[in-house]
Amino acid sequence: MMEPGHPLDGGDGECFTSDRLDLFFPGGTDTKATWLQRRTTTSMCDYSIVIPCYRSGAWLSELIQRVERALANVPGCFEVLLVNDASPDDTWQVIESLAGQYGFVHGLDMMFNTGQFRATLCGMEHAVGNQIVLMDDDLQHPPEAIPDLIAALDAHPEWDCVMARFKSPRHGLLRRVGSRVAAELFCYLYGRPREIAPSSFRILRRPLVETICRHGTVNPLIGPLIFRSTRRLGNIDVEHQSRPQGRSGYSISRLTRIVWQSIFSTSTLPLRLASGLGFCSAVGSFVLGVVYFLRWWFGVISEPGFITTVLLIIFFGGLTLASVGLLGEYLVHIMEEVRRPVRYAIRERTPVGSRDGVDA
Repeated sequence: MMEPGHPLDGGDGECFTSDRLDLFFPGGTDTKATWLQRRTTTSMCDYSIVIPCYRSGAWLSELIQRVERALANVPGCFEVLLVNDASPDDTWQVIESLAGQYGFVHGLDMMFNTGQFRATLCGMEHAVGNQIVLMDDDLQHPPEAIPDLIAALDAHPEWDCVMARFKSPRHGLLRRVGSRVAAELFCYLYGRPREIAPSSFRILRRPLVETICRHGTVNPLIGPLIFRSTRRLGNIDVEHQSRPQGRSGYSISRLTRIVWQSIFSTSTLPLRLASGLGFCSAVGSFVLGVVYFLRWWFGVISEPGFITTVLLIIFFGGLTLASVGLLGEYLVHIMEEVRRPVRYAIRERTPVGSRDGVDA
């Protein structure tokens, strides 16, 4: 039975007419078909834990064991969705084994590598829980903190999302500085409350998840979509743990590309900056012209300097090319959205029969 007041509730808790679903999923039939399929083949459970996986087969078994122990005393049933983002190692084979061993584990195998955000969105669109936990697969997000996230969300009915706030992030200096700069930028671009610390370890209520899934953007960024969808957010302190082995796949250059993409995908800030710079340059040119005219009028100089003229030509030429480049970036993003490439494709999934939620 659908909870009263849910966006898909037609009044009696079971009204899912085609017209109503078209209003809720305006981006096309794929998401609607996905929702209808999982609605008819699975039952709603209390908690869904979505974990995108890449090169993590070596420690997935430990992760699932810790999740099971962490939720052993949490009332209700739960499921774990492991989304293999076309990992080149044995991650999918490990997921299949775990799905056969644990009734609450369900696996999705992507046909091609889509990146963490699309893989996470895939899991969100297939989750059936009333509350959805998003976390990484590298054990830096401790599963033991999941009950704390659940308790915080239950204790604050007005919140739509609770994010972990890491007291001592185990990242390098450049990574921490870059994350801080990105966080401040997101405050301006997306209206993120400054008192809220962003994190990819979070729990969301189903209405917020459904709202995020409605965004049809080709390059979804989960954090910015959360901040654009709600201001009812909360934080709890969580200990950030070390990776069991290997290094993070997010280098400084990749994080820079993500921030760059987030700016051009959802904001007109670069265009406004270019417009402001052009206006300031025009004012500066006018003032400089008046200065040179007065100096010529009073006989200080006989003609403007050659070096100044060359520098001005170079400056304004560079400004023009930079502005054209900004427009080009926006055109590229517009073309991607218009072409509507496939955000993800599922090659294989574990049997539906093994996906029954388990009572904690």
